[in-house]
Amino acid sequence: MRRISKFAFALVTFLMISGCGTRTSNTTGEINPDDYVFRVNKTWDRTGIRNHYHGGSNIGPIEWLSVEPLVQYVRSTDELHYLLAEEIIHNDDHTSIIKVQKNAKWHTGEDFTAEDVIAFFHINFVSVTNYIAKPLEEIDNKTVKITWKTWMEPNANVKNLLLAETKVGSVQYSVFKTVVDRCQEILRSQERAPEGYNDWAPFGYINSKASETLYMENYNTFRAMNPKTFVATGPFKVERVTQNQMVLLRNKDYYFADNVKFGTVLGYNTPDINGIYNLLSTDKIDYQDGLAPEATLNSILNQNPKLTHLKMFDPGAIGLVFNLEKEIWTPKVREAFQYIFNREEMKNAGNKYGITSSFPLVGMAPSEAKAWMKESDYARIPTYTYDQTRAAQLLTEAGWTKSGGKWMVGGEQVKLSLGYDGSHPGMSGVAEGVSSTLNTFGIELVLKRAADFGTWFDTAKTQESVYDFVVNWTDLNMSFSYPTGSFNYVLNDINGPIMHLQYFTQEDFDNGVIDDERLIGKPKLTLPKADGSGETFRISEYLPTMYSLTEEELHARLADMVLGLASQNFGLSFYQNVTGSFLNKDLIATLPLQEHIAQNRNVTYVPEVGSDDFFAVARTNLWFSQGIVFSKGYYEPRP
Repeated sequence: MRRISKFAFALVTFLMISGCGTRTSNTTGEINPDDYVFRVNKTWDRTGIRNHYHGGSNIGPIEWLSVEPLVQYVRSTDELHYLLAEEIIHNDDHTSIIKVQKNAKWHTGEDFTAEDVIAFFHINFVSVTNYIAKPLEEIDNKTVKITWKTWMEPNANVKNLLLAETKVGSVQYSVFKTVVDRCQEILRSQERAPEGYNDWAPFGYINSKASETLYMENYNTFRAMNPKTFVATGPFKVERVTQNQMVLLRNKDYYFADNVKFGTVLGYNTPDINGIYNLLSTDKIDYQDGLAPEATLNSILNQNPKLTHLKMFDPGAIGLVFNLEKEIWTPKVREAFQYIFNREEMKNAGNKYGITSSFPLVGMAPSEAKAWMKESDYARIPTYTYDQTRAAQLLTEAGWTKSGGKWMVGGEQVKLSLGYDGSHPGMSGVAEGVSSTLNTFGIELVLKRAADFGTWFDTAKTQESVYDFVVNWTDLNMSFSYPTGSFNYVLNDINGPIMHLQYFTQEDFDNGVIDDERLIGKPKLTLPKADGSGETFRISEYLPTMYSLTEEELHARLADMVLGLASQNFGLSFYQNVTGSFLNKDLIATLPLQEHIAQNRNVTYVPEVGSDDFFAVARTNLWFSQGIVFSKGYYEPRP
């Protein structure tokens, strides 16, 4: 990495010493980007960072502000902002055309071209490659052609979102040519997928176990490469990285350079939550995503009058998820638990600013279900009130009895254990609230706190887990909001293993239980269809073609999936999460909700999904929108 310039070094030294200046003097009232510094905390690996995105390291602010996709989508809103792609055209002949920005360049000055776009996809088999029929084609220096598999071609909206998931501005072909070419050599030696093949087959090739081994050997070589400067195209260049601080400088050759109104980004590497609160309180940083406990949040704002806090929907709901391996969770008991809790109180214990939910586990956060389902189907999702009398009735019907104020099953007192991730403040608060409620209700509860998510997840998914149930995201979408990501979270990635759903095995295929080998490893779960016919569907067969549905087909499938999952009461949601951002209102002139900020810097207003404010506030969240806050001019400093 290049040595820091004398000007940048002096500026950073001044900031480290004083901690109180975010711009130098400006007497003209005009914005000169070189006068403005933006300070942010985002952790990175203290050692071992290689000079490219795929080097296997956590690279902190570089990920947000230096490495770009073709199109940036804003998490929770799916709003699209074209970056390295000037235009994407979807044709009627199952092809799409990517037009690359004419003035896009790598940070070293070379043109960003079609072969760089192709290089990214040809070494990174990201999810979109499974929908593409053959390797990408270069039409000219700035144009790429995609040919889609006709039998699983995504609709136009999903195509854009799939392409937006990728940090294409990270693989410069001239730098990584040997590994890119080797990857394609391995791929093209494989069997071609037949028409109608829906399992994993990037660019229409079926990977064998032998090819996967060769691919990983080549990819490890790719990861280990360490170019002289960081490979990127974005609005800020890497100038200096130490264990504790990072300096990024404005890319003056950037194709949207006129929009970038800050000359320097100063990054802090503080992982400890109390350390982050101190950075905010003492005016060391201008931005931090997330939501602090109410008392802490107000304390920070009182100590630093420059800050405001804006809130926005987080596409996830927090509640309880049952371990179905435990015999105690019969359908009647799962239904009874829906009524036991005052969900408003549970919400306040976890996140006062959240939106109380009365749903069971349904596969989508309430805001996303409302946005994507037909209104009449959304209204059919069962809701549960706080009714411990009804809960007691259902438990009695399930064979439970109550003696001396304690619930019994088979003559033994019911004693349950609840696992939770103790590093998550909201989940810790919910766990305490659940404990108080159940113990008062007559069910003895033992709280089992895990130190972090990894420890919690490993314990929750193990066979014969010590957890009878857990506090977790009941429904969470970590990707774009188009319905797929949250169902994968619920069924496959996280909640499926901790619910101990059953999955098809090789033995099931060998014994004729299933006749499609592609179902191995998929959930066995069958659910009732929403049309009231009494017919059932296998949910694992619904997911692979979700991207290809018409609006009408999607509505019908979502009704089946959401109402089907709701009917099982596999868990219960206490609240839709609300997150937020601390922002320096004195530095950033272009923040939305100015009237709300003027009334109370702790803005409690959460914009309704689909409203103008919903989109505007989401754009201010760096974790949601990343570099577009600078490249599209959403952050502009006060003159």
